[in-house]
Amino acid sequence: MSIKNILKTINKAIKKMRGSFAFGILVEGDDHLYATRLTSPLIIAEGNNEYYIASDVPAILKYTNKYILLDDYEIAKISANNLTVFKDLKEVKKEVLTFVGDMEAGMKNGYDHFMLKEIHEQDKVIKNTIGYYFDGTIESIIKNLPDLTKYNKIDIVACGSAYHTGLVGKSLIEKYANIPVTCEVASEYRYKRSFYDDKTLVILVSQSGETADTLAALRKAKEDNIDTLAIVNVVGSSIAREAKYVLYIKAGCEIAVATTKAYTAQISIFSLIALYLSYTNKLLNESELNEIINEINELPNIINKTLQNKKYIEIANKIYKRRDIFFIGRGIDYALSMEGSLKLKEISYINSVAYAAGELKHGTISLIENGTPVIAISTDNDLREKTISNIKEVKARDAYTLFITNKKIEGDFYDDIIVVDKIHELLQPIITIIPLQLLAYEVAKLNNCDIDKPRNLAKSVTVE
Repeated sequence: MSIKNILKTINKAIKKMRGSFAFGILVEGDDHLYATRLTSPLIIAEGNNEYYIASDVPAILKYTNKYILLDDYEIAKISANNLTVFKDLKEVKKEVLTFVGDMEAGMKNGYDHFMLKEIHEQDKVIKNTIGYYFDGTIESIIKNLPDLTKYNKIDIVACGSAYHTGLVGKSLIEKYANIPVTCEVASEYRYKRSFYDDKTLVILVSQSGETADTLAALRKAKEDNIDTLAIVNVVGSSIAREAKYVLYIKAGCEIAVATTKAYTAQISIFSLIALYLSYTNKLLNESELNEIINEINELPNIINKTLQNKKYIEIANKIYKRRDIFFIGRGIDYALSMEGSLKLKEISYINSVAYAAGELKHGTISLIENGTPVIAISTDNDLREKTISNIKEVKARDAYTLFITNKKIEGDFYDDIIVVDKIHELLQPIITIIPLQLLAYEVAKLNNCDIDKPRNLAKSVTVE
């Protein structure tokens, strides 16, 4: 079979295939590697007289930071010192991209796990992400964000932890911008009837920019001529390329499957969006704006201070053998509870569930027994009294209660307390989530789990 016939055969085959795929193909008697894709991500990295294929940049950083992005139905023909890309059997030119970031992202640098390293990088990541759009003046946000003033409704669509950042974003935008926001899981949103018009903005959140269900939701919105905004980490990813607008987080490569620094970076983008809309809709006075600006400048220091609190190690030793753990909160704290619960379950394999605190009495409280850990989050002054009431309910049933709050409160309704700094609500979630990340990490470590690569999970979810 000639080389041309190999290309023709591959091209004909992939046009008949259904679903998504990313292939590396070897042909007997041919010294080339062929690669092609549909929907699933595939990059080709360029080294010194060598090439690599991979699904994402972190896999190749040990060898090179140069790569190209393969588009749907393109076929790459690769040898040790040459790369040619074809589309419908015609050669196409591809731009060689350079990963912008520290090549040490692929090294642990003394940390036991990448996840712990990435948790401790959050002060730098938040500084870089916010600083990319905001120089301390509201004018810089207006300049660097797309014009969002025309929209009177926002749909946020995402999966997993990105969905949880969307829930935080929903809370912040509704409260500070007075705009109705829905937040839905992409795998549901893409199949439901959508109620939007030309004043609706669909925001797609994905770390990799290749999440299959989120990409499908984006394409659905585009087919309906609805404006889209992507919040992603990977430059040139499918979601970034196809959305009308894109805001990049500056998290760098995140190696651990369980996201930490990308999660907080996504929240920081929603904080900026809420701030921007609040200001342009004249809902923010000068005094509050100055308070927020001052706290943004202090945010990296506050994050670093929060990381120094080792209370989570003591608490982890009390709960790591339990097989059922509950998280509760109200409002924005419920969204944080969901992320805290997900972090714990995905790396420690403990059955962990988050509930809106007010829902406990509607069935779930029957599961509380002696010693059951209940982790309660309360940072909203308006809801604190109600949340404390719910904590007292489980405490009365002999639960072990951990109270995570931004205000020191004395009482016998909790067994342990972690107090984080109180800052403006637009920024508070970034601080509040850190103890939950550290607690999940330590529990998983005590259980000897594979923290960076939890079973059955993948960093980029490219299947439906």
